[in-house]
Amino acid sequence: METFLEKFKDQFIDSDSIELAEDTFFRNIDSYDSLTGMAIIIMIEDEYGLRIDDTVYKSLKTPKEIFNYIHSNI
Repeated sequence: METFLEKFKDQFIDSDSIELAEDTFFRNIDSYDSLTGMAIIIMIEDEYGLRIDDTVYKSLKTPKEIFNYIHSNI
C-alpha cells in the first residue's frame, strides 16, 4: 500500500506539499482536477495493467478503495 500511495501522490502537480493517506478523499485536495484524474487512471494502467472504467473510477473515493479495486481485479 505504501508504494501505491507514493505513486498515487506523484500524480498531483504539487505532490510535495500535499498530505495523502489511504483514507484521504483525494478529490477534496485543492490541486485535484480532471488532469490529475487522468494521470491516476494512466498510472494504474501502466503499473498494474488494469483499465478502470470512468464510472467505476468516479465511485472510488479514497486511495485505499482504488488499491482494493485494483487487487480485486488483477
